[in-house]
Amino acid sequence: MPLANILSGATFRLALKLLAAFIGMLILVGYLLVSALSVTLENQTQAQLEEEAVLFNDIFQAEGQQGLIDSVRSLSKRNKVFNHELGLFDENKLHLGGSISLIPNFIGWQKTSLVLLKKHQQTNDAEDKTASTKSILKGEQQYHAKVFKVDKLTLVVGRSTANIETLVTQLIYWLVAIGVSLSLGIVFLGYIASARSYAKLKGMSNTLRAIAQGNVASRIEISADNDQIDVIARQMNAHLAHLEKLIGGIQSTATAVAHDLKTPLSHAQIALYEAQELIEQNLNPQTPINSAQNKLDQLNKTFDTILRISRIQVHTDKSQFKAHDICHLIENVMELLEPVAQQRAITLQADAQQLAHPEILECDKGMIQQLLINLINNALVHCPQNSLVKLQVQRQQAQLLVIVEDNGPGIPDSEKAEILKPFTRLSQSRTTQGNGLGLALVKAIVDQHGASIDLQNAQPGLRVVISFDMQPNVESADKKVS
Repeated sequence: MPLANILSGATFRLALKLLAAFIGMLILVGYLLVSALSVTLENQTQAQLEEEAVLFNDIFQAEGQQGLIDSVRSLSKRNKVFNHELGLFDENKLHLGGSISLIPNFIGWQKTSLVLLKKHQQTNDAEDKTASTKSILKGEQQYHAKVFKVDKLTLVVGRSTANIETLVTQLIYWLVAIGVSLSLGIVFLGYIASARSYAKLKGMSNTLRAIAQGNVASRIEISADNDQIDVIARQMNAHLAHLEKLIGGIQSTATAVAHDLKTPLSHAQIALYEAQELIEQNLNPQTPINSAQNKLDQLNKTFDTILRISRIQVHTDKSQFKAHDICHLIENVMELLEPVAQQRAITLQADAQQLAHPEILECDKGMIQQLLINLINNALVHCPQNSLVKLQVQRQQAQLLVIVEDNGPGIPDSEKAEILKPFTRLSQSRTTQGNGLGLALVKAIVDQHGASIDLQNAQPGLRVVISFDMQPNVESADKKVS
């Protein structure tokens, strides 16, 4: 599986975008957390320093200056905690006790550097100042310091920032570790998802390649993930099944075309041979030439009908669809075919009261007239003399029904499903003139109008019911009907 195809996949690119968004959000959240932690710890430190200030002030009130000095010295000696420092100074800023050697130049709360003693000498009260001056300085460190007055003395209480900085540093380390771990996880999951998607797309490609090579029964494998690719795969399989059906229909149609067109071509060829022989014998060849011409005209009409069906099936432009009175179209077709019916001693009949009431239908006028002509002519061709062909228009809820019914031989139930296919003819009508395209053209027109066709047994005869879905907002006949 090529790595470049996986890394260039949409799923992996999406994972990278999510990773970038995650890193951005992690940085923002980390900054807020670090800031919040720092502020919280500083507030806690300030509160502790305030408590210590109150404590030393109480000691001074209870034990006086010397008691305060002793307390500071004692706490400084006992307090081994790194972050806690004390310093006591007299009114002349001389060091009296504690680990802080120099008094800061401010009063109140502040984050500053403090100078600490490297070590403290054990001295008595008389040697305090000497001991303080003999102490060795340790150096400056950053502290949160509270400087306040206790009578004439100045007391400095400090807590190192090292503890806060250590906690903040640990938080940053944890955030970085979490960020790196989740980033690697996102990249890994993105890689896995992209690889699976690529495998599915590769399977689609292989299936389509197999179909292109002639294996039209191939189908795309559907996984249990039911993701978007699987949904598309199901739709493609449905289209492939339809394509297989169309290809099968094309193959059967091609076979039927070859079979049905072979006879007239052979007759035309024989007629031309006969004409050639008559010419060689100096006889009149007009009769076989006319026969050949008739056969070729028949072929021309057949091809014209095939092309018309194909154009209707691929036609998507419905700009010619307008509101027409279907009853008016039926009257026109009946008037056109009445002479043909009379020649065959067949009666065309329609309910005059029905045709008197306009029934508006959004349709292609030429196609609907062709549909009616084919249905009526099909009945005229297959019905014996003295038969009756009836036309009806009925409204049934949201549908408009156009019904053509005859009392002829009808169609066997076993052949109803096949009769609408091109070049399909009933077994008992093989001797009747025709090419088996009339009802196929009707079916194409019905499909183009989004309608349905139903072949029913009229006992005796055939009833063809065309069901059109009525449009809810068709304009009135006075405005648009032609």
